[in-house]
Amino acid sequence: MNTRVGSFVLFLVFAVLGTSEADDHGFTAKAVVLYELNEQAQITVLQDRIHRIASSGLQGRAARGTPLCSETLMAYAETFYLVHFRITVKDASRCSVVAFGQSDLDLSSFPFEGTIGGAFYVVVNSDLTNLTDAPELFVMAGTFEGNIQVSDPDRVIIDIRPTSTFTPKEILPGFPGGMPPPATFTGKFRLPFKLHHIAVYKSDNGRPVAVRPDERALGDPTVRVEVNFD
Repeated sequence: MNTRVGSFVLFLVFAVLGTSEADDHGFTAKAVVLYELNEQAQITVLQDRIHRIASSGLQGRAARGTPLCSETLMAYAETFYLVHFRITVKDASRCSVVAFGQSDLDLSSFPFEGTIGGAFYVVVNSDLTNLTDAPELFVMAGTFEGNIQVSDPDRVIIDIRPTSTFTPKEILPGFPGGMPPPATFTGKFRLPFKLHHIAVYKSDNGRPVAVRPDERALGDPTVRVEVNFD
């Protein structure tokens, strides 16, 4: 009985931490927040060192006014699809981002070092596609690459190192601003873990923060990826 009561109290504490602090868990404001929807990973040996090599699909949002969500580009997306295809774009300002990434992490010695890379897409929803499911209509695409490090003693935070880069490669035809330049970024992967049977993230000050219902994929807590542009 005491264990159940204790867990219930902890749940209330984490719930408050997740909703009553500053916006978005009380974490420092992020330009882009993505969630890992799926992943496959393999452990292998490369040059006598143990590596974890994985690929995953992610989805989330970019803040307006950032390199992945300029005001002019999103306004142009609405006009472009309406004029050329008579398609009405729904709420382009939400700036949804889809990414397909790969990671290679050397597990032979701590702190762990590795790399990330892959492709990203800025997408919107429209009345031609399905207005109910996730956005999918193309606005911009490109690649990203960077270096990562696991120095967190609990190994539940992976830092994205400076000079990691988003590079736009394709954009809606006729966009008057032209192709945006590459943008460097830093960030974090926050891995969910359980504390007294409750799924939590570790905040920057080391406090546990409850994983919200909208931070799950098919019921499972997801890895949270935070990006800040330099």
